[in-house]
Amino acid sequence: MPVLRVLCAMLLAVLLCGAGASAQGLPITFPHVDSSASPTIRQDGLFTTATVTLDGPILRLAAASPQPPGQVPLADRANAVENVLQHVVSTNGSGPDATTEYAPSTMRVELERQHGQNVLTIIDARHRDPLTILTVTADDARYRHTDVDTLATRWQEHLQTTLQHSLEIRQPATQRRAIDDVVRGGAALALVTVLLFGLTTRLRRRIEALEDELLAAEQRVEEEATQAAHAAAPPARRSRLIRLALSELAPERKLRFYTSLAALVLWLLALIWFIAVSWGLSLFPQTVATSRTLWRGGFRVATTWIVTAIVDRLLNLTISRLAAAARIRRYASAEERTRTLLRVPTITNAIAGFKTFILVFMAVLATLGEIGVPVGSVVTIGGVVAIGVSLAAQNFVRDFVNGFLVLFEDQYIVGDFVSINGYTGLVEQLSLRMAQLRDGAGNLITIPHSSVTSVVNHSRNWSRVDYRVSVDPATDHTKAVDAVRGALEDLARDRRWRGAILTPVEWIGVDGLSRDWMLLRASIKTAPLRQYELRREINARVRLAFEETGIALGAPIPAEFIPPA
Repeated sequence: MPVLRVLCAMLLAVLLCGAGASAQGLPITFPHVDSSASPTIRQDGLFTTATVTLDGPILRLAAASPQPPGQVPLADRANAVENVLQHVVSTNGSGPDATTEYAPSTMRVELERQHGQNVLTIIDARHRDPLTILTVTADDARYRHTDVDTLATRWQEHLQTTLQHSLEIRQPATQRRAIDDVVRGGAALALVTVLLFGLTTRLRRRIEALEDELLAAEQRVEEEATQAAHAAAPPARRSRLIRLALSELAPERKLRFYTSLAALVLWLLALIWFIAVSWGLSLFPQTVATSRTLWRGGFRVATTWIVTAIVDRLLNLTISRLAAAARIRRYASAEERTRTLLRVPTITNAIAGFKTFILVFMAVLATLGEIGVPVGSVVTIGGVVAIGVSLAAQNFVRDFVNGFLVLFEDQYIVGDFVSINGYTGLVEQLSLRMAQLRDGAGNLITIPHSSVTSVVNHSRNWSRVDYRVSVDPATDHTKAVDAVRGALEDLARDRRWRGAILTPVEWIGVDGLSRDWMLLRASIKTAPLRQYELRREINARVRLAFEETGIALGAPIPAEFIPPA
């Protein structure tokens, strides 16, 4: 993994640099920084500003734009301030024991009044004559919407703190302590990295095992769906298919949990490394500016994405826990529990995907804001692009919307026997984009949700046998009805069929007459998908009942005379 290789390279560099420096007892050598570079000048409304740097930006001087004639140019003024500050923190002599020009313990920044102006100076125990740092001007105060005296006091306190810190980190003893801290921190970081890598390796092994288990479960579901696709197949096959589909939920839920946990560990490790590197750079004067750049710019961007990733994974774990809670809650019936458990994974995947999109979109806006891109323009452009994409992919978007409604409204699930747009079969796969049916011939039919115009669910909660039989019109109708009713009630009392019949006779009677036939019709409420095998058994028992009572069958009934079911 690229992330792991980069982290290992960073660790090796920190340990080698820290260990080598500690062994020699010398400060770490860094590239020379040119302090004579021109200060950053920029236009800010009615003012021109110049940034003064010392181990990073510390002050911003201001002047009216354009500057009045005879006034010292702003760039020259900023350069003069920087030269004074560099002189204050410069070292006397060379070698590991060289000290700074001014001592941090006795250094003081003072505010003096000279010729009616506020002047900031610096002294210490060795330098009794005040060294002028800068004069606070009216333009500096107007730029910050304050008065000169207040700004001078504020700058005095700020320079006192900043210069004292800059002098302190340049002391030989401080640098030796910093090197020791880096070595100890590198060792601790190496230990944490090894431990987290070990945890990640174990999680990856578990993820691979769960992926193999899930693949095997999917293959079993596909094989069972092919065998159970016939409408006349025993309902036990549908039950087995549903059980196999439910068996996929456990490894799928565990796989999502372990994947989120592994990613969370890696992002947490990246955040620890970033903080450790930034902290290490802040301990040495030559890299303080780099550290501040990381913290102010790179840290915000990196933290935005790392926190986004961590929040995304934590929410995934929360969604996974909520899905697990659905498995153990109480349901009114086993059928309701089964249907809910089969719908939950797809719904949770949809919610997780939408949540990730929102988090990434917000992170992108925050990143663009950090690098100076106007967020308003990005939102406008993004809206235009989104409209264009939605127009170009209307059916694709409609598939997802309709698919979510199918799952949310519980129209059908995996294992249901349905008719969609004239195609009939067992639902083998169901996603937000499409449904796949396996028909009686073993064909796999894929139907996008956006193209669905009608759905008939033959197995939702319960089914019904609309039973019709033609008898001789000369037959006593009461005797014929009693024969059919007796056959249905005997079937309901049979232990083999007791669980298949919910209501033996909802209603029964003569539903049509002619000189050639008399139509008897009965309604029987059955368990889901039991109507096909029950119809065959009812035919056999009614035939025996008619033979015993001497009732003759009538002529075939023309289709146009059969009332609608």
